[in-house]
Amino acid sequence: MRRVNPRNRLLVALAVILLLAFVGVSVINYNITKAAVHSEILQKDLPLTMSNIYSELTAELTRPILVASSMATDTFLKDWVLDGEVDTEKIQKYLAEIKESYGFFTAFFISAQSSTYYHIKGVHKQIDPSDEHDVWYYRFIALGKEYELDVDTDETSNNILTLFINYKVTDDSGRLLGVTGVGLKISSVARLVNNYQERFHRNVYLTDKQGLIQVHRDASLIEKMSIADQDGLKDHTAAILSLPEDPVYYEYIHNDEKILLNVRYISELDWLLFVEQSETSALQLARMNFWRTITIGICASALVILLTLMTINRYQLKVEKLVVLDELTGIANRRKLETDFSKAIYSYSRNRQPISIIMMDLDGFKEVNDLLGHIVGDAVLKKVATGIGEAVRPTDTLARWGGDEFALLTTSGIEEAAHMAERIRLLVEQLKWPDAGIQGDDPREKLTISCGVTSYGEGDSLDSLLRLADQALYRSKAEGGNRVKTS
Repeated sequence: MRRVNPRNRLLVALAVILLLAFVGVSVINYNITKAAVHSEILQKDLPLTMSNIYSELTAELTRPILVASSMATDTFLKDWVLDGEVDTEKIQKYLAEIKESYGFFTAFFISAQSSTYYHIKGVHKQIDPSDEHDVWYYRFIALGKEYELDVDTDETSNNILTLFINYKVTDDSGRLLGVTGVGLKISSVARLVNNYQERFHRNVYLTDKQGLIQVHRDASLIEKMSIADQDGLKDHTAAILSLPEDPVYYEYIHNDEKILLNVRYISELDWLLFVEQSETSALQLARMNFWRTITIGICASALVILLTLMTINRYQLKVEKLVVLDELTGIANRRKLETDFSKAIYSYSRNRQPISIIMMDLDGFKEVNDLLGHIVGDAVLKKVATGIGEAVRPTDTLARWGGDEFALLTTSGIEEAAHMAERIRLLVEQLKWPDAGIQGDDPREKLTISCGVTSYGEGDSLDSLLRLADQALYRSKAEGGNRVKTS
């Protein structure tokens, strides 16, 4: 089984920790924000919005109710009916004045005595229980209520959808004289509701006590759609239509959105006011912040991992250099020489490429250390190593074997290696020391190098080659140094 690189394990662990930290904190913050938004909407936003809309809407719609109420108690209207409805121009003028004075869409009176429908243009028709447009009148009379709000088409005005405020007219004895009232264009009421929606950024609509929509920004739903037909909301229909006295809050899912709903019964209108807000939409900014945080976290994690990788690689490279390079001179050390020798043996086994070893030792280096000190001695070793390194081929391996002793592994035959050793000898002999002679005789000027050369034979090891090269080096030293010997 292949082992995972420790560096990779560290990077993976670091990435997991950072990502979990960013994601974990982001999820916690998002959930806290979500709970706060939910609480804010239910406890503050919706109740405040409901209260404002309720106050404004009841004030707006109470005015036509009051006008219709005053019409129902108007002595002129009652006297005109009781006098036999003789002059229709009087009732027409009366209704027109009501319309103009209060800015209503229409005003009307239906006589219970003659079944005549009067409006601002005069006599409209005689109502009949069999006429579907007149059913509302008989239904209202049968309800026994003093007044009602009813959404219907206005026959007198090209069947424009109208909100009628119907009010009963009775004489002093309570006998029914008819029904009077005024009408508002549903489009005008819808504009009022749309104004609420734009101001408060909530969905606002009204239904009757049976849940049938009466006012909505979407006119196609009016008198057509019931809350019992809406997904999610239909589950709460029974509770909503129980008409609780105080505002009630509900939550439901519609089109994959979580809707928070506040419902209030308006007794003056006998309608229900609905104010909704999408929690999903309200959380859009929080979700954007959540994903922005996740994205920033991923980018930050990637940057941290990249910097960590660069730092690890940098220090790993330094460590690797320390492992294979001599700290003082910067050339290869024994370990590097051993590694390169193994590679050279492999190359020899494949294409018989020759291998030679040159062992080198400085002559007179002890005097440099003794007379000039180890700091100067170290500088000498660096300069000698640099000079030899520049003189050999890039494919050769120059290593510091210890002290002032060097070894060179070269893919050359023994003759070529001997020539190479001779060039190195001359190079060291001719090295210039600019600061030499300042304090008299300088041992660096007498510095030379002795070399021992040997070549690889079948079955040789690095140790055996080094012994042979070392023997040749010993003979070079024994003969006075500054020369090359082969073995």
